[in-house]
Amino acid sequence: MMKLENDLGYGSIKANVAGERVKFPSVVAEQREQDIMAPVEFTDKASEDQYMADFLNRMDVTVSSSAVNQQGRFLIGEAAIKSGLPLTTFDINALTGKADSDLALIFTLSLIAGKAVKEAYKAGNDLSDPISVEVPLVTALPVQEGKKKGVKDQYKARYLDTSHQVTFHNFTDPVTVTIKFSQVSVANEGETAAVFIASNQNKKLTSGLKADFDKHFPDQKDDVTATDLISSQNKIILDIGGGTVDIIVIAGGRAVAAASASMNEGYDNALDEAVEYLKEQQYNFNDRTQLKEFLAQKVTGLSRKRHERVEEMVYKQVQPFSKRIVENVSKAAGKLSSGIEEVIAVGGGSIPMEEHSDLRERLVNKLKEFNGGDVIPVIFAPAEFAQTLNLDGLEYIQEHLTK
Repeated sequence: MMKLENDLGYGSIKANVAGERVKFPSVVAEQREQDIMAPVEFTDKASEDQYMADFLNRMDVTVSSSAVNQQGRFLIGEAAIKSGLPLTTFDINALTGKADSDLALIFTLSLIAGKAVKEAYKAGNDLSDPISVEVPLVTALPVQEGKKKGVKDQYKARYLDTSHQVTFHNFTDPVTVTIKFSQVSVANEGETAAVFIASNQNKKLTSGLKADFDKHFPDQKDDVTATDLISSQNKIILDIGGGTVDIIVIAGGRAVAAASASMNEGYDNALDEAVEYLKEQQYNFNDRTQLKEFLAQKVTGLSRKRHERVEEMVYKQVQPFSKRIVENVSKAAGKLSSGIEEVIAVGGGSIPMEEHSDLRERLVNKLKEFNGGDVIPVIFAPAEFAQTLNLDGLEYIQEHLTK
């Protein structure tokens, strides 16, 4: 059995597969005949060991499954980025969601199969022998998608109703893995983060939330404890992702589906707008993936001026996105008769929004309208934990499902 907890983000995959935490970009590159490279060859055991240790960043696959319509030979994640080939990502502008996307299954199946090959090699098994794995999966969907009637059941069925095969073409002799799912649980994104925050499993996270509160709301810091912050029964979890923003309204300790909502845009949409603006300013970025890679690079004396100028232009594009988040949080808060005590911002997109936008200030000012003019604190999860809180929650759920 190979357990998988999979936070399938529009920008990156954050997962725990058989105890190994992995993260890679949510991109594939489809290979034409002329793009296909020769199979890898090893000169010695040490180079083979090194290659296989990094196998999840080298995946070259075809997927055979009745649940996947998109056919082709794909490089996955880092392998796709390093190939220099055109990249395919989740269509963050599509009206359909993750549950309908073939990429959701291609990423998930490739990850499972890649881990199975890696473990078979580690165990000294002959990779030409059949490899089969059984998988209990815990994953999540954006709340707007997940609360629609039948969507979660249909998504589960895509995994459960058939077996799936992934073939790796990295080697002279292709390696095939057969995957069968024994159980699939689908939560709502944002709610999983809320579950983990409330569990107090990560004391450093709890301390970080309290530190952010104390810094930005010093008048209340002596009255409000860290326990108060994580155990509040009436709050909003604001999960800012790459392709969606999930607004999870919790009242009386329970998520309120009718008030909770998803925005069909995320931080990556703001980056798409930035790419277009940068092109107009004669900065050559083909897509948001390239822009993300550039912004993540170490700044040197040679690159500093360009980096600062690009960064400045990018964050100008974030301000309209910030306004739209506030408008949607306001709509959600307006549906509740009970009061909101706090807002906690999580997700990978919350990091740049906290650092380079006025989102916190805008939210605090808007939420006064729902609290008689008094401040409702808006706190941001520490950057080191913000992007993985949904995965933390999925791991917590998996652990309690199997007890």
